[in-house]
Amino acid sequence: MARECYYILAGETSADLLASHLMRAVQKNTKSQVDWIGIGGEQMEKLGFTSNEDMSKLSVVGFLEAISSYSILLQIAKEQIEEIIQSRPKAIFTVDTKQFSLKFVSLLRKKMDQVGWHVPIIQLVAPTVWAWGPWRAKKFEKLFDAILCLFPFEPSYFHPKKTHAVFVGHPSAYQALEINKQTLPPKQVSQNDFIGLMPGSRRSEIAFNFADIMCSAEIFFNHFPKCQFILPTTSNLEKLINEQVKDYRLPIEVVVGREAFEDSLSKISAAICVSGTATLQLSLSGIPAVTCYKTNALNYLLMRIVFKQKDPILPNILLQKEVYPCFLQSAQTPKNLSSALIDIYDNISAYRQTMQHNSEQLLQALMDGDRNFQASIAYHLEKNDLC
Repeated sequence: MARECYYILAGETSADLLASHLMRAVQKNTKSQVDWIGIGGEQMEKLGFTSNEDMSKLSVVGFLEAISSYSILLQIAKEQIEEIIQSRPKAIFTVDTKQFSLKFVSLLRKKMDQVGWHVPIIQLVAPTVWAWGPWRAKKFEKLFDAILCLFPFEPSYFHPKKTHAVFVGHPSAYQALEINKQTLPPKQVSQNDFIGLMPGSRRSEIAFNFADIMCSAEIFFNHFPKCQFILPTTSNLEKLINEQVKDYRLPIEVVVGREAFEDSLSKISAAICVSGTATLQLSLSGIPAVTCYKTNALNYLLMRIVFKQKDPILPNILLQKEVYPCFLQSAQTPKNLSSALIDIYDNISAYRQTMQHNSEQLLQALMDGDRNFQASIAYHLEKNDLC
């Protein structure tokens, strides 16, 4: 059987999962065996992908970290471009990892022009134009042949004559729908419920947010001593997390991997969660939560200057209301986080009812018709003759 080669680049845990869906979608569109080259993680490796670089090297957060890592990232980009030119894949995909992807594709375009060879370059996950401003759209539509968007309002930010920007739905919505189809009895209010603690999936997030979240949990535990805690994490952070949780006197279970995280969503009654995709997954599951985010002072200052939204919490942005209370930077204190969580737990039935309504609204907004996520990607790739 003939084989086809595709290049894919994913630079962090959430991108690794998205890329695994993308790989399955591409396979749906071809009868050939597919050889994947590029950079990825464990979810992609389960599908036969072999990464030629450590994915975590691309996981850069904030302006300062991007600057300090520039020379390393530039070298990685050049090495990847050489491999692409030699391998001549049928299409090139970059998944999330937006800052690196822009520089990488800009250099790649120049090299492709030099050798007189071109194939479609496709970005999965649009830049957050709605948060940072229209200048980001112009950069992406200039470099990418197509942008696969996770949110329904994103394609309108891109010029249709410059790039194919299409809404493919959000994988968390499809996952939540499948879970919701299970006819499980509603969870009863209890004083020994599980509380989720979600300090982030990057080392930099752990450095700035872990201690505040754990101290908040200790204060909460003093009020509800029968509660237990679940902390989902990734395999690359497992050792670090297990070392740090020893400093806190809490009945806490550290669970590792995507499946463990998904399983924890069916157990926890409330959570403290760092800003990111996890806040969307919690809201789609109807789980009340307190959200937060802290970074270094300069990163935060620059973010406040250019960021167009009140806060970075995805459910709040999507529904244009406060789905979750959010404590940023100096407001992220153990006292504030624990007080908000205690308020939720004292009124858990009312919060659950509200969150169920929010969950239904988000589900309606984040699905591309009757197709599942992989089928939606496959459909749009085939329709636009992209692979």
